[in-house]
Amino acid sequence: MSEDGEKQFDPTEQKLRKAREDGDVPRSAELNSALMYVGFWLATAFAAGWAVPRWLRMAARAIGAEPWPDAAGHSVMDLSTALAGFAALATVGFILAMGVPVLAGLIVQRAITFSPKKLNLDFGRINPLKNAKQKFGTSGLVTYGISVGKVALMVVGGWFLYRFLLSWLMTAEAMDDLQWVDGLGDILRRATMLATAVAAAFAIIDLLWKRIEHRRRLRMSRKEMQDEFKESEGDPHLKAARRQKGVDLVLNSMLADVEKADVIIVNPTHYAVALEWKRGSGRAPVCLAKGMDEIAARIREKARENGVPIWSDPPCARAIYASVELGDEIETEQFAAVAAAIRFAEEMRKKARNGWGSAVATKKGKR
Repeated sequence: MSEDGEKQFDPTEQKLRKAREDGDVPRSAELNSALMYVGFWLATAFAAGWAVPRWLRMAARAIGAEPWPDAAGHSVMDLSTALAGFAALATVGFILAMGVPVLAGLIVQRAITFSPKKLNLDFGRINPLKNAKQKFGTSGLVTYGISVGKVALMVVGGWFLYRFLLSWLMTAEAMDDLQWVDGLGDILRRATMLATAVAAAFAIIDLLWKRIEHRRRLRMSRKEMQDEFKESEGDPHLKAARRQKGVDLVLNSMLADVEKADVIIVNPTHYAVALEWKRGSGRAPVCLAKGMDEIAARIREKARENGVPIWSDPPCARAIYASVELGDEIETEQFAAVAAAIRFAEEMRKKARNGWGSAVATKKGKR
């Protein structure tokens, strides 16, 4: 089975994000070319409207077709500085008009990335076999087809444009008074519009292909999907360990509350609930801790360590365990049984204060 056949799953968002961090993003060179033509068209529009007339006027003055304005009071240095400033302004405007669309295209493609890995020496980039596969594989053939199609369409369009402009240039009106010079800007705009239209059409095709090829190249096998899941969600054993650690934290927090309880109601071996009653609060007793079997044994042990009375009432212990959540008040039907447990706890504490024994005692309630 081929490698592409094994990679049957689309790339996940995590893999796409990692590829972007490594500088691997779909880039369309044809889109950049089309945007460069757009920038060139903007530049020629700027030049035709402002720069070209001034350059032509200076050229006419240079060849003597038009007199120079009165330069009295101005030094040669002043005139040179003015001409240099004009040339610099025209050049900067031309470059900006061409560069801004290309930069905007890179931003839209999210193709501006910085990856330190790209600075590392990678001999795989100069691997002849790998490069040959890229050039003569599917991707290379598609790129070649796009280039040939673009050149062919430009040649055909250029031929028709040339025929149209040639017929216009041969007319007497175009040749009189050097009108053909004024028409140079229009000729340049028409040629640029043709190149832009052709480049835009193939840029759309190239951009779609680059995105499809990029996702196809990043497709994942079942093993890669499993490895990524383990990396992101964690190994099942580690995940179980983290879950157990979370349970231990909750359990330790619950056991720490046992020392604040007024009484522990138990089913001698299976159930244990710790209750707190704040006198004068107007609230019913609150469940601080509860558990079965091993946890119940730890609650009883914690109660003995902290001198909390233990009251044995299996029906009440089972009922509170089943119906009351941690931090909630007991149910109304449990008031009588809990009141008996609290009275017992108060008696045990009173005896302990009077020196009659320990408050840690266990007594069976009514069944």
